[in-house]
Amino acid sequence: MKLGTSENLIQFGKILLLSGLVMLTMVASLRPPTTEEITAERFEKTLIFKKHQFEISTTEAGAVREMVMKVSRNNQLLITIRQKTDGWVINAETADLDQNNAPEIYIYSCTYGSGAFGKVYGYQFFPDSFDKIHMAPLTPELSKGYMGHDMFKMEDDHLVRQFPIYLAGDINAKATGGVRKVKYKLQDIEKRLVLIPE
Repeated sequence: MKLGTSENLIQFGKILLLSGLVMLTMVASLRPPTTEEITAERFEKTLIFKKHQFEISTTEAGAVREMVMKVSRNNQLLITIRQKTDGWVINAETADLDQNNAPEIYIYSCTYGSGAFGKVYGYQFFPDSFDKIHMAPLTPELSKGYMGHDMFKMEDDHLVRQFPIYLAGDINAKATGGVRKVKYKLQDIEKRLVLIPE
């Protein structure tokens, strides 16, 4: 009788151990990805603007990455641009915001962490050269309630920036002030191409 009881206890212990392992596996599969897992994302995209082709890619790891852009015209490589980016690249688009028929490339990145601050890397290409495009900082009025979480996209010949508005007492996960939409136009200011908020 005692032997049977001992065997039952051993079997019961094995069942508990297996149940615990199953629960740990389920919890691990449901947990959010770690920073290390997120930083493994790689970006690759090919864009075409008339006769130009842009092959954009990034390295796979690190909070600061290297973006590589190969620029071709009529299938002939013109230049390879390397640019350090703050965070990971989330998208890239072509445009001609100043309507001069010179292709522009806009690359959007997002920093790691709770703020997820966005940044734009822009370039305009000419037959024998290219210029960097800079983004003017938000004005004091437009920056009220700004805490990151930017989204960028091209819309009606403008670069549009969207972000939630935080009010006093808001937590990072929940902004209650609505969403602000800022439209940028491209201007030549003292021989520098600058995105200016309207």
